Amino acid sequence: MSDMYCMYSGLKCKIKKRNCKYIITSRVKKEGFTNYIDVLGNEHSELYMKIVNSDEVDVIYSEDVFIKYKDKYFRLFAGEISKNAVLDDSYMIWTDSEQLAQEYIFEKKEQFVFIKHIRRKEIEALKIVKTPVLDFKDIEQSVENFEGDALDNWLSELI
Repeated sequence: MSDMYCMYSGLKCKIKKRNCKYIITSRVKKEGFTNYIDVLGNEHSELYMKIVNSDEVDVIYSEDVFIKYKDKYFRLFAGEISKNAVLDDSYMIWTDSEQLAQEYIFEKKEQFVFIKHIRRKEIEALKIVKTPVLDFKDIEQSVENFEGDALDNWLSELI
């Protein structure tokens, strides 16, 4: 399963299930969070964690990011837009359709995976589809759309 996220006290956090508990992580330190300790026992001062129950979060969901390029939505290859992608002005989109890959001049990465690097000026819109999972799977999927100045503002918040 891809990365899972949750809303916790108005803060978007990554979340992982371990045994019957959930570990949420954030780059913002909130009350009750401690420095993140990875599986090797290393403590990280730039990442924070808290162990919670599912009833302490508003929702747990997976995200799929789609970029509109030349009037067609394509999946973002990395799953999420990183700070480096914004700073480098380089976004990798992909398709598994050979026909679309030929039509939009994608490069073949491997069987059924075709990629293309594009710049911000080529992005017409961005769509984030949030699909509730686990204890929240009965909640309806939600979609956020960004274009123009709203997209630029959203991207600038990632830096």
